[in-house]
Amino acid sequence: MSETTLSVLSVERKQRLEKELTRFVQLLTEHNDPERIIVFGSLASGEIHAWSDIDLVIVEETDQSFLQRARTVRRLLKPTVGTDILVYTPDEFEQMGHDRPFVQDEILAKGVVVYERDG
Repeated sequence: MSETTLSVLSVERKQRLEKELTRFVQLLTEHNDPERIIVFGSLASGEIHAWSDIDLVIVEETDQSFLQRARTVRRLLKPTVGTDILVYTPDEFEQMGHDRPFVQDEILAKGVVVYERDG
């Protein structure tokens, strides 16, 4: 493929990912009560390629297990593009921000908050 073709594919992919992200935020804020929604990875950095996906962190109060939360959110969102979803409680996310270099470096430093609840 030529560089021009790859560039067009990347632009189209970015538009598709952004449209899907907008749909995700709408569904999550209508059906859940997220404190924060953060996008990280290639979509947040703007370095989109033809195979980019949506990397999403959702911070919300929940009593569900870690795996069950992701399943519940995935059923709600019904993603049509590749999506990695992490759901943390506020306490878990705060603790991970202190303990996990990945959370510090990739999510907190480079991620983009696309929704934050008032108050």
